[in-house]
Amino acid sequence: MSKIAKISLLLLVTISAISTFFYFGGKPNMQELKKSVAPAASLYPEAKSVSEKLKFINDESIATHLSDVSQGKWVLLYFGYTSCPDVCPIDLSKINLTYQMMENKKKLQVVFISVDPKRDIGKLDQFAGAFNPTFLGLTAHQDELMSISSSLGVYHEVVESQKLALEDHSNHDHGDHYDIDHTSSYLLFNPELKLTALLTSPHEPIAMAKAIDIIIENLR
Repeated sequence: MSKIAKISLLLLVTISAISTFFYFGGKPNMQELKKSVAPAASLYPEAKSVSEKLKFINDESIATHLSDVSQGKWVLLYFGYTSCPDVCPIDLSKINLTYQMMENKKKLQVVFISVDPKRDIGKLDQFAGAFNPTFLGLTAHQDELMSISSSLGVYHEVVESQKLALEDHSNHDHGDHYDIDHTSSYLLFNPELKLTALLTSPHEPIAMAKAIDIIIENLR
């Protein structure tokens, strides 16, 4: 092979490599991305389209689609309830620490979803905002909430030992005092509101902040 041919081949390979880099934005492939965010976050192989299921209500019981509050941002959903004695406050505090440490926090909206609309409508934003003034709260009527939860692969139910007291409407002393078991994962949606990742226990803020930043930067 002549010197000119070798130089031409080298240039062709270089141009091809540069083109590939810019075409893919210099981003890692999905397998590399999964490794870089694990174990703080678990990426879905393909973002799950669930936008039609994300219909909630706000503190005034007004129908509110998640897109009404997301404003084109990434969204982190946390399912809990305002009278949760310990887990929910701890989780929301961790989410706030995560948010504060993120480089891309302006591209993320955190939304608290109450699994207890009976007791929580009217205090959703106040509860969420107590952890961070940018956090918002939504819920849904119980039958719709069950449908949403099923679509997203999350769960919630009244603690088994307290169900009878809740169902006994004549027992006014105990009917409004109950705890709810609920999913422990946080759900991350892309700006098109497709379910993109789950953030699972132990929910370490530093690791979560890094993982969410990486996801936002590479899957925009």
